[in-house]
Amino acid sequence: MQFPAHSQIPKADTQAAKFVRKHPTYDGRGTVVAVIDSGVCPGAQGLQLTSNGKRKLLDFIDCTGSGDVVMSDPQKCNSGTLELPAVSGRMLRLNPTWKNPSGEWRVGARHLYDIVLPKVKRAVMTERKDRFHKAAQQLEDTVGLQLANAKRNKLDTFVLGDDSAAVAELEAQANVLGSLSSSYVDPGPMLDCVVFHDGTQWRAAIDTEETGDLSAAPALGAYKCTGDVALLCKRQLLYYTLNFYDNGHVLSIVTCADSHGTHVASILAANHPDEPQNNGVAPGAQLISLMVSDNRVSLHETGMALTRAVAAIIEHGVDLANLSIAEPCATHNIGQWVQMVRNEAVRRHRCIFVAAAGNGGPALSTVDAPGGTADEFISVGAYVGYEELKVHHGMYDIVPSNIFTNSARGPTFDGARGVDIYAPASAIASMPAYTQKRLCLGTGTSMSSPSLCGCVALLVSAWKQEFGKDFNAPRISPYRIRNAIFSTAKKLGDGLGAGLVQTGTAWQFLKRHNKRKYEDVEYKTKVFELGWARGIYLRNLEDSACARQFLIKVDPVFPENMHARLEYDPDGNHGQQRSQIQFDFEQRVLLVATVPWVRVPEILHLNSMGGLFNTHVDAMNLEPGRLHTAAIEGYDLSNVDRGPIFTIPITITKPLEVGASACVHLGNLSFQPTEIVRRFIAVPNEATRAHIILRSANNVAQTIAPAKFQLHCVQLLPQKRANTYEISKQMSIGHPSYATGGNSAEQQYDYFMDVVGGVTLEVCIAKFWDQSGNHEIDVTVDFHGIMPTGAQYAQAQDDQLNAGIVVNGNYSVVRTDFSANLRLEYDIKPEVTLNTLRIALHPQSAAIELLASERDIHPVYGVAIRKLVLDYKLETNRDNVFIRPRLPALDSKLYESWADSFALAIYNANKQRVAVDISYTRRTALSKRGDYLIRVQVRHHNTQDLEALRSMPLLIDMQLANNISLPTYYTLASTFTNSVEGSSLFIKEIAPGLRLPLYFKTDIPGIPTEASSGDILYGSLSLNSLTADLALEYVVPAKATSNYNTCNTASSTASDNSLTPAQDDYMEIEKAIRKLRIDWIKRVKGNRARELLVAELLSSANNSDSKIEDQTAILSAQLDTLDSARKTQLPWNEGANMSSEQAKQALKVADHIVSLTQDQALAAYLYKNANSEEEKRLKQQSETAKEQLIIALTTKCRALAFLTTLAAGLATSSEASAESVDVVPGKECEEWISAYEKAVGSLKWWTNEKQQVDNAWFLMATVPLLIAKKEYGQALQSVLKWMSKVPLLTSNTSERKAMAELRDVLVGKLRWTIWAEYFRMMKLVESPASYDSVF
Repeated sequence: MQFPAHSQIPKADTQAAKFVRKHPTYDGRGTVVAVIDSGVCPGAQGLQLTSNGKRKLLDFIDCTGSGDVVMSDPQKCNSGTLELPAVSGRMLRLNPTWKNPSGEWRVGARHLYDIVLPKVKRAVMTERKDRFHKAAQQLEDTVGLQLANAKRNKLDTFVLGDDSAAVAELEAQANVLGSLSSSYVDPGPMLDCVVFHDGTQWRAAIDTEETGDLSAAPALGAYKCTGDVALLCKRQLLYYTLNFYDNGHVLSIVTCADSHGTHVASILAANHPDEPQNNGVAPGAQLISLMVSDNRVSLHETGMALTRAVAAIIEHGVDLANLSIAEPCATHNIGQWVQMVRNEAVRRHRCIFVAAAGNGGPALSTVDAPGGTADEFISVGAYVGYEELKVHHGMYDIVPSNIFTNSARGPTFDGARGVDIYAPASAIASMPAYTQKRLCLGTGTSMSSPSLCGCVALLVSAWKQEFGKDFNAPRISPYRIRNAIFSTAKKLGDGLGAGLVQTGTAWQFLKRHNKRKYEDVEYKTKVFELGWARGIYLRNLEDSACARQFLIKVDPVFPENMHARLEYDPDGNHGQQRSQIQFDFEQRVLLVATVPWVRVPEILHLNSMGGLFNTHVDAMNLEPGRLHTAAIEGYDLSNVDRGPIFTIPITITKPLEVGASACVHLGNLSFQPTEIVRRFIAVPNEATRAHIILRSANNVAQTIAPAKFQLHCVQLLPQKRANTYEISKQMSIGHPSYATGGNSAEQQYDYFMDVVGGVTLEVCIAKFWDQSGNHEIDVTVDFHGIMPTGAQYAQAQDDQLNAGIVVNGNYSVVRTDFSANLRLEYDIKPEVTLNTLRIALHPQSAAIELLASERDIHPVYGVAIRKLVLDYKLETNRDNVFIRPRLPALDSKLYESWADSFALAIYNANKQRVAVDISYTRRTALSKRGDYLIRVQVRHHNTQDLEALRSMPLLIDMQLANNISLPTYYTLASTFTNSVEGSSLFIKEIAPGLRLPLYFKTDIPGIPTEASSGDILYGSLSLNSLTADLALEYVVPAKATSNYNTCNTASSTASDNSLTPAQDDYMEIEKAIRKLRIDWIKRVKGNRARELLVAELLSSANNSDSKIEDQTAILSAQLDTLDSARKTQLPWNEGANMSSEQAKQALKVADHIVSLTQDQALAAYLYKNANSEEEKRLKQQSETAKEQLIIALTTKCRALAFLTTLAAGLATSSEASAESVDVVPGKECEEWISAYEKAVGSLKWWTNEKQQVDNAWFLMATVPLLIAKKEYGQALQSVLKWMSKVPLLTSNTSERKAMAELRDVLVGKLRWTIWAEYFRMMKLVESPASYDSVF
């Protein structure tokens, strides 16, 4: 027996294989198909050539911009060389064979991990980590051996001094190396790029090996011109191509973001000359890869990418576009991108869009956007036929061909069909080279869509060869194709009428009706009473409670004539022809209702402005709880045999009413293979949660295997996604012990779902499409609910923005009443949990920019797209904070969005991007406390629309470090005391008709310090286990002041009572003047002038009552001028502005301050527990003196560090570097080191451990001593400890930069080259020169 390889990509059920056998040249040749997906791998099998020898892939385009490299301005090579300095810091050696007539080069760099997909990233990271740790371990082993030798007193004394010091130093080095290895984070490869023009086209070379040596490297051109392909990651087989934009200023490195797009392309059009059994549906078609899945945002498509994809489709004259991507959406058939596709790509340029309906089934109305929701797309559902069952899924017991269980179902929210047609749902097709799998099985509507698109490509290919040979002949219209495949589809039992595509039959339909006058006209229907809905969809109880009448309008839509556009029709002839066609249009339509409970008029007259008719729908006698479908079909009276020219779907889900028991028993449901049972229930208004109980009893012996089932329950709310109120669960029915008989194997599954009262609930139970045998399930649905009375309530959900219960913290107690009008509710245990802080940020800046890139011209309006940039500031005071930004006007809207796109990027104080969201915001972890910039960018073609968003607030949901409980009581008295009789009332149940008052005490501990008055603490109220948790907001109250009755309290700083008011005022004036003159010490220019001012102030201070305090203040001000960069610069840095003269003067001033403050500073320890006002005043003076003393000692240490360095022959940072900052032994050095050691000892005595660890100024004052003593490991240990703890603040940027420099100095002195290179690369990643742009 041979493997049925011809069935790997199913083509029999769709008649595609038979069609190509009958018409070998109608195999897709002559058609161009865009694959809008995650990108296509050029190294995949079968995607090199078409069946007639043409290049299979015409272009690879990264529409996301994730692979963009912004290049530098043109520059020349170093004189007499072919070398260029690269962005990474390497020197690039160029290939002498490259032709570059201008001699100008552009350089840029891109982090590899920003480009490659997660699987490749993980593989590269693993290899790099292993390689790095091997080298790092060798270094650790070397230091470990030295440490062991030192402990055995065998250390080379030339390297280090005495043994004890040597052991301490080596122990520190070993600890540092161990700590560095354990905290290693791969910086990733930094790819240097060089771009040049060879006189004909742009070319680029990429340093994929990170060596800087491009002397033998090829320079690739744009793939569409050259067909150049290369490996970006050789070991992982990741291929790439290139594109160039904006005159070489942007280099686009194009890879694939996932295997999905390659698999889709292979199903659609793969051509395997040596293995034709592996061919795709249309092996003659050519493809364009349009990557819209962005690996920066978990492979989601983005609005910007989709807009660029439409522009590329128009530019390349694409015949068909396949989208095997889909997203749930809240509003169907609207959105700027849907409108762009409808008006520009489909109607004007006649591109046929085929899209997956989604895999969100089997419940109704689960179709995804854009395919299942927008009427310009051919929406494809998933079909499983005999070929797939046998070959792909290895079934031993074949079940009937059927619709894939998870395939999304219609209708749309506004009543359109939703799923237009079905195609095979699985295929074994080519995979990208990086997966190391040549062929692989894929399933779902993602596979159905390219299967259908391939069938359509066959039809378009046939049409072009039979009817489109005239160069001026217009393309076949998308509506003609749609009519053909819809009218000829094989019926599958889909309730809304969609069937399986039949390629050969559709071709006969096209040929038979080729001459029909209005075959290219599209008909749009609007049901006025339902908000211009495309169909009639009656879902809720009140919708079908009585007979309904609807006014329906049918509008003909004529295909666009490109030549009729003003810019192409100067004489108006084409416009006149178009108007004449519309003037002549007249159709007499026969209207037919497919069921007797729908009545329509018999005849409808249509002109170019459409026609109106009334329809009567009476669902009163339909069986409750079931799905009922019908349609109104319109036939052209002149050609009734053609079939309907338009169909208006009617869907009624007449729900079961729930009785007084609040329980619905759906009965014992029987399931045959592939069967789906739907029941619809009118959820009571008072319900908040449904309890679905599934039981299966073992009443008789079973001989069949257990089967897999899916429970899918959905409620639909206006402008909410179908998955907002949804549960989808899988279970196995049929206990293994069934085969023995008896009653011991009963199964029960209990599922809970939050529900909304008054909205129909669909309970859908499906036996999976591949399960055999007969099974029975007993289904019961119980409803429960407790709600606040007289107020809107909301259930607690992750994406909830509004809460029905609001507790204002400015009130001491807040009361809310609750009722359970549905049934008696037991086990009442009120509990409020607050877990989220919600704050509102307002933009710090707002600017609208014009996007100058050639890729950002709007396809419809032909103008440059605008970009609004909003910057917000956020500060966190703890590590590992989880936040979720929210922009209600834009968030979680893609296909239905009114704007082109929006992006949100979060940057830390180093300008490193730590998170990015595009179209959807997500929960993000901010690992380091500090300052963050949140930049929101909104793209749109209309400046006026963007202006309205300039002041748009940004909501931040911040997870609390610890949940907060809000105290809840049953009586007002119990919120304050338990001593009042009845205050300890405890209520366990709520009966219908009664109210339960709850009191929330608002004075709660644990409000986070980030919270300001008016911010929201968000959480939920749980009342019992059977009802839904209710959303609750706590408004943060105004902060209480700590001073009370200040008007009656004497000032602690009152002046001496013995002085007259005039004398008191005079003294205050004198103090103010003295303070002003002291402040001027820092402002005076010129050392001589400053010295004179200091001398004069010191002289006057001798006569002051506060002599010591004044002198100390004067000297401290002078000291600040001598060492103004104390907190931000290393003492030997040029930025420290220190000289030998200044250093020596600083020593004198510091010693003077120490002598003045030492005694008073000691008193700070005496007044540790000050009680009286006088003691508190003395304590404050002592603390001030201690601070001045510490500053003086710090500056003294820094001055001695500088003088020590100076004695070694180094004076400024221009001479000091990682290789040269050192101390040469000598008498003068030794003297300075001795003094330096004493100063450091004093500083350590006066500072506590926290100050020594947390403050950069302490380390910059003391670490140079360790350098002087060659104790580099101990110095590095202190520096790294500080760097690991310091928050990333804008205010401490200089300190962090100085400490990073000190770290590099120490690593250089230790000659740890592997770690020196590591820190250099990490700096490129963690501290970029500027904020990168997402758009």
